[in-house]
Amino acid sequence: MSQFFADVIAFVPERDDEAGRSLTAGNYAVERRSYFGLFIRRCYLSFFKLSWRGSIKLLADYKNWVEGTDAGYNLRPTDREGGLLLVPTLSDEQNQAQIDPYERYEKATRVGDVHSAIENLRRFFDQQFSAQTEESGLTQHALLNLARLHYSLGEFQAAGSAAEEALKLARNANDALTALHCNNLLKRLIPASSSPGSNVSMTVKPNTPPLEVLYEVQKGISTGDSLRFAFRKLYQSIGCGDASYADSNEAKWARHAVQATLWSFAGVESLAQTHENIVITFTEAGDDDSRLNVLRAKARRMARQGNCGGALMVLLDPETWRGLTLRQYGFWASDIWKALFETAKRRRQESLISEVLIPRKPSNGPYAQAFGQRIDYRHRHNESVGTKIARRLLDDKEYTQAMTHILDALWNSEYRGTWTYHRLAVAQLAEVSMEFGMAGRGRRIIEGCLPQILNGDDIEIRGYTCFTLARCIMAECWSQDDPKEKPSPAQQVTALEEAIPFLQVAETDFNQVGVYTERLNVIYTLSVVYHNIALGIQALISSGDETMATPDRSGEWDVERLALEARVAHMMTERDRMAEMYMEVDKMRKEVSSMGADDELRTVLDAVIKVGAAINRVPP
Repeated sequence: MSQFFADVIAFVPERDDEAGRSLTAGNYAVERRSYFGLFIRRCYLSFFKLSWRGSIKLLADYKNWVEGTDAGYNLRPTDREGGLLLVPTLSDEQNQAQIDPYERYEKATRVGDVHSAIENLRRFFDQQFSAQTEESGLTQHALLNLARLHYSLGEFQAAGSAAEEALKLARNANDALTALHCNNLLKRLIPASSSPGSNVSMTVKPNTPPLEVLYEVQKGISTGDSLRFAFRKLYQSIGCGDASYADSNEAKWARHAVQATLWSFAGVESLAQTHENIVITFTEAGDDDSRLNVLRAKARRMARQGNCGGALMVLLDPETWRGLTLRQYGFWASDIWKALFETAKRRRQESLISEVLIPRKPSNGPYAQAFGQRIDYRHRHNESVGTKIARRLLDDKEYTQAMTHILDALWNSEYRGTWTYHRLAVAQLAEVSMEFGMAGRGRRIIEGCLPQILNGDDIEIRGYTCFTLARCIMAECWSQDDPKEKPSPAQQVTALEEAIPFLQVAETDFNQVGVYTERLNVIYTLSVVYHNIALGIQALISSGDETMATPDRSGEWDVERLALEARVAHMMTERDRMAEMYMEVDKMRKEVSSMGADDELRTVLDAVIKVGAAINRVPP
C-alpha cells in the first residue's frame, strides 16, 4: 500500500511554478489544484499520518473489501484519541475553536433561555481562533451579538450599552463592517418623532445590509409616513441586495413579505397575495420571520373575510408552527386568539369572551425593559383609530363628533395611501351626510370608489358600504327639492328597486362574515322595501284605472295591469320570505350568542399550549 500511494502521488506536482500557477498536464497527469488532485493529496497525507496500528487496520479493511465481506469503519471513540490510529502532529496538539458553543447559544435563544445563551456566547468567543495570538480578536462580534439578543428581548438599555461598547472596539480594530452594524442598531434605539415625515432616514452607504434599509419601512409606517416613502426604501433595499455579492435568501424573501404588507395597506390584495405565495412557495418551515409573517397575514385576511376555520387551519398547520422560536410563538399564539376573539365579537358571544377567551389571552411579545422613557416608535395609524372611534360614535347617534374623526381618517389615509381605510371612512362620511339630509351627496361620494369596494377585498366593508349606499338611494328620493314633499309612487318604486341589488349584496356579505345584528337590519330593510314596492305598484294600478283606462288604450292597460299585479304578488312573496328569514336568523343569533366553549375550541386552545410547552423545553 505504501508503494501504491507513492506511485499515485507522482501524478500530482509537488509545488506550483514561480508565478504561483499550477503546473499543467504536460509533465503531470493531474493538476495540483483540481478536485481530483486535491483528493489525491489528501489521501496521501492521511495515509502517511497513520500509525502502525492504523496501517494494519487499513490493510485489514482493504482485504475485507476485496473479498466482498464487510469492510471495517467500525471505529470506536477511544480509537480517535491518544494517537492509536493517527500520529499526532503539532496542529493536533493545539486547541481548535469549536462551533458547539454557538449552536447551543442559538438553541438557547430560540427557547428564551437568556442566561444559557449569554454563557454559551461568551464561551464561543473566548476560544482561540488564530495561532498568532492567544486572544480571539473578535470581542466586538461578541458584544454585537449580545446587543442583538437584548434588543430582541426588549431590553433596550442593555442593548444600547453593548452596541456602544462593540462600536468602540470595532473602530479600534478597524472593523468597518461591524461598526456599520453597530451604528444601524443604535439608530433603531433612538426615539423617533411622532410627526410624519420629520424623521431623518438612513443614508445608504457601500456594504449597507439590505435588511437594515428594509427596517426603515417599518419605522416609516410606525411613525406615520406615507406609503411612497415606504416603497422608496423598499427599492433602496432591493438595490443594496443587487449590489451585494452576499445578498442572502433571508433578505430576498423579507423584501417580498414587506411588499405584500405594503400592497395590503394600499388596498391591492391581489398583488399582496402574489408576494405572499412567492414566500410560502420558496421557503420552508422554520427558515426565518418572513414565512411566518406572510402566513399570519394570510390567516388574518381569512378571518377578516369570515373564514375563521380556514384561518385556524393555516395557523395550526405543522408547517407553520414547526421551528418557531419563543418570540415567534408569542405572535403566532396571539393571532390564533385574535381570530377566535374577532369571530366571537362579531357573533356577540359575550359569555365566551369574558369566561374563556379573555382569561386565556396570550402575550404577543416581551415587554420593553428600558428604564425611564420607553425607547420605541409611536404608532400613528390614525386612520384605523379614527374609523373605530367614528363607528362607536355613529352607533351612539353622535354624528357631529363622529365627523371630526372621519375627516381626520380621510386626510391621513389619503396622505399615506392606505386606501382600505379611506374607503371605510368614505362610507362613514356618506352615512353622516345622509343623517344630515344630504343623501345625494353621500351617494355620489360612495359611487366615486364603488368599483374598488365591489372588488371584494374586504367583504365586511363592502357589505357596510352597499347597505349605506342603498339607504342613501332611498333617502335621496325624499330629499330632491323639498324634504316635506312626498315623491310620486313611480319615483318611490324606482328608488326602492334600485336599492334592492345593494341590499342583497350586503345581506350576502354579512352572512358570510357572520355578523348577525347587521344582517338582521339588512333583512328587515329588504322586507320593508318589498312591502313598499308592492304598495307603490298598487297605487300605480289605482291611479291607472282612472287616468289611463281610456277607450283607445283599454286593451294595453289590461295587459300592463296584469303584469303589475304579478309584480305585486312577487313582492309580497319576497316580503314574506324576508320575514321568515328574519325569524330564523334572529333565532340563530340568540342560540349562537348564548353558546360557550365547545370541545373544538378547547382543543384549539390546548394545542396552542402544547406547542408553547414544546418550544419552551430547554435543550440539554
